Amino acid sequence: MSKVFLRYARDDDIPRLIAGGVVPGGAAAMGAWQQRLALSLAEQRNGRRLVLVAEDRAGLIGVVQLVFQFPPGYNDPEAANGFDVAMIETLRVSGRAAASVATELLQQAQVLARKKAIGTLTFCLSLDDTKGIAMARQWGFKEFRIMPEPNRMLAFFRKHL
Repeated sequence: MSKVFLRYARDDDIPRLIAGGVVPGGAAAMGAWQQRLALSLAEQRNGRRLVLVAEDRAGLIGVVQLVFQFPPGYNDPEAANGFDVAMIETLRVSGRAAASVATELLQQAQVLARKKAIGTLTFCLSLDDTKGIAMARQWGFKEFRIMPEPNRMLAFFRKHL
């Protein structure tokens, strides 16, 4: 296994995340992911979030976002309030990545959250994502809210740092 490097994402990473299978959906979802990731990087430039990528010699293998404050028009202070509560979002790894890459990304997000005086991290997952829920619990997150959406149920988890 080659060494994995974590760094802040750049605009030129967007097509590489899609082509490398880090974000799901392939060509069918390419436009949606390009737009979503471009907005996330704009939010990073505005200081409302951080976008980290994991990279090895072969390319990008993971991404995680740490949301400090939601963009204008979105408000959920229990999930991210701009002060002491932040949300882990878009934690994804490619199929070729070692299982430890997701944990490395999460650990680095926690380090950066502590540096910004964040005391609570939240994580939102679909209730049908049993693997993701098991990982969140393994990382020390505890469920605190269930929220219905039109086509699924979401579980919110939190962890005090």
